[in-house]
Amino acid sequence: MSNEVIDAICEKLLAKVSSDAAPTIVWHAGEPTVVPLEWYRRAHKRLNAAASHSTTFRIQSNGLAISDDWIDFLEETGTRIGLSIDGPQRFHDTRRRTKSGAGTWTPVIKSLRRLQARGIYPNVISVLHPDCLSAADEFYQFYRDNNIADISFSIDETQGANLSSSFDAQDHKPAITAFLVELLSRAFADNYAMRIRDVERISDILAGNAQMENEQLEAWQVVVVGANGDVTTFSPEFLEISSIPHNGFCFGNILTDDVHQLFENELVLATQAEIRRGIEICRSTCDYFHVCGGGAPANKISENGVLASGETVFCRHSIQAPADALIEFLSGLGATQSARQVFTRNRIAGRGQSQLICPSE
Repeated sequence: MSNEVIDAICEKLLAKVSSDAAPTIVWHAGEPTVVPLEWYRRAHKRLNAAASHSTTFRIQSNGLAISDDWIDFLEETGTRIGLSIDGPQRFHDTRRRTKSGAGTWTPVIKSLRRLQARGIYPNVISVLHPDCLSAADEFYQFYRDNNIADISFSIDETQGANLSSSFDAQDHKPAITAFLVELLSRAFADNYAMRIRDVERISDILAGNAQMENEQLEAWQVVVVGANGDVTTFSPEFLEISSIPHNGFCFGNILTDDVHQLFENELVLATQAEIRRGIEICRSTCDYFHVCGGGAPANKISENGVLASGETVFCRHSIQAPADALIEFLSGLGATQSARQVFTRNRIAGRGQSQLICPSE
């Protein structure tokens, strides 16, 4: 991403954000740390000067290049970091290898230790495949042994360049549910304060502690700027998806288009209308609508071929399974009736903050 793109983001986007807003700027897509650290120092200085005081900066990394200098930068700027670690070594190294074929688990764990020694405890994203689901105890012990308490799961999915999923062969929703229940039960028994974000988000909604917000469903709640300045909205993954009717979900370019041209783009309005038709399908057909709000547009078009559609495999695995796991876990604690009453009530009711994501490569 050039300095010109950074300047355009500041002048055309951040300058329009209310001073009392609290946006999140995320460095994601590809591996952000392949870009020299000095570039981030310059970019952060420029973006931070243009952004509101409540802006949060985040970076998602594979952890291979997290040096002491990188940690200094994280501390100096308050940038929050997430690491991608796919659980125990035998699972992680199966799919995360260097160009020479070597596993990456050991160097990533060294980076984790280095961060923790400086008082930084990153959120860990683990990608799950079917072979992981029978190893919940092993995953739990990995998280516990490595002092990882903030976890998100990403289910291997059909989306963008990933034309197929390891979950395609059969319905794995019950197995994913059982996997999550086992993790929750082990953590509860050990009094280990493990946070599974996929479950916690649903718990907060059902308990009335948070409103259901799906920022992917309304234009410009998420703004994605590619390294070349191309701009999309709704799902962050849209820039990876080829769709001729939607111009590859490229709604303009931050270098050449005025902000009004971007925000008032007719293609954006047409895409929004398609997404809203899909929301109504979800509302009328899905018992989980109250904790989802209408699904992920990128998954709908990748799996179903159209935005105006309902349930996806992604929904079943990433929304429905965590919801079922929460209810099953609470049921095991003797909260059967009250938990199911809350979920049922919210199901019935259901039927009746913005992010800027900047790929740096």
